[in-house]
Amino acid sequence: MPEAYTAAVDLGTTTVEMSLVRKDGTIAAKHGFLNPQIRYGSDVISRMTYLKKNPDSDSLRACVLKEMDENIRKMLSWQAGVQYAAAERIIVTCNTVMGAIILGLPTSGLSEAPFVSPFTETETAALTGTPMTVLPGASAFLGSDSCGGAWALQPGDGELLMDLGTNGEMIVNSGGKLYGTSAACGPAFENCVRARGIYGKTVISAISELLRRNRISGDGILSPEDALSGIESGGISVTADILREVMTAKAALAASFTLLVRRAGLELPELKRIYLAGGFGFHLSLRDAVTVGLIPGNLRERVTVSGNTSLLAAEKMAAEGYDSYDAYRKKVIAMQFAGDPEYEEEFYRALNFSNCSHIS
Repeated sequence: MPEAYTAAVDLGTTTVEMSLVRKDGTIAAKHGFLNPQIRYGSDVISRMTYLKKNPDSDSLRACVLKEMDENIRKMLSWQAGVQYAAAERIIVTCNTVMGAIILGLPTSGLSEAPFVSPFTETETAALTGTPMTVLPGASAFLGSDSCGGAWALQPGDGELLMDLGTNGEMIVNSGGKLYGTSAACGPAFENCVRARGIYGKTVISAISELLRRNRISGDGILSPEDALSGIESGGISVTADILREVMTAKAALAASFTLLVRRAGLELPELKRIYLAGGFGFHLSLRDAVTVGLIPGNLRERVTVSGNTSLLAAEKMAAEGYDSYDAYRKKVIAMQFAGDPEYEEEFYRALNFSNCSHIS
């Protein structure tokens, strides 16, 4: 009788991470790969645009399902040989766009207001005959990646989960109530210059170093000579375009962070802990994060780097089921700040580097 496993999958916009989970909840193997959908666009907006222009195309869905299947089989082969191991089910945590795509559901409601998710309950499909369960989140912009991460970590009162990737999703516990939002960071963090093989953390580190050396002004403007060719730092050339992308993304994140905490009835100094999750968050230097203004300097000591909490949630569900998660994510009060005058004010305040800690 072959040993049966559950494949836990974190289906990210940029990368896909997976584990093989035994019946007793222990991890047999871990593996990851670059999401092949990147050839259709680096972020969810560009992929939804592709689908809008090519409504009959199944390419986005097919390419990632093929890679998922091949890599699950690869992990199984590492056990006792393919003939002696099998995946009896697959559990997927993801943002709402990624979930809609692999379920073959329309994404049109996710690309424009009022932003309606095409699935609000647990959905099951099949991947080469294996039942594949895709978990919903709290809203169109808070998927099971962030909601699952919060459920897995269970932030206490005054604690916040910040999941940094292609999007910045945040959930805070205030007096036992859960509030969440998402900041549209675009490709600035995960794959700002991915075409040249340079990752977001490298860009943040390069900009951080230039700020500490006073090579970039507080308003993010390069000198005329530097603006022509960029400034070399950390092995990359920081150009005006790269600076603009990072500044816009970090302003969106900082404004969403500030407003979420405020609307949850807290002040920033009252935050007891920030769980920094996601692939980008895991590799990011806290020193650099404070220097460019991703995290307030006075909260640096309260940051706990938590790794891939989305995958952790899928692994936990493999052992414990979905009921507890389902009840948890339905408690999250999803908040949107686009068009809010207070958000606009915070965004422009956070846009430049003037208020950041350049020496940290």
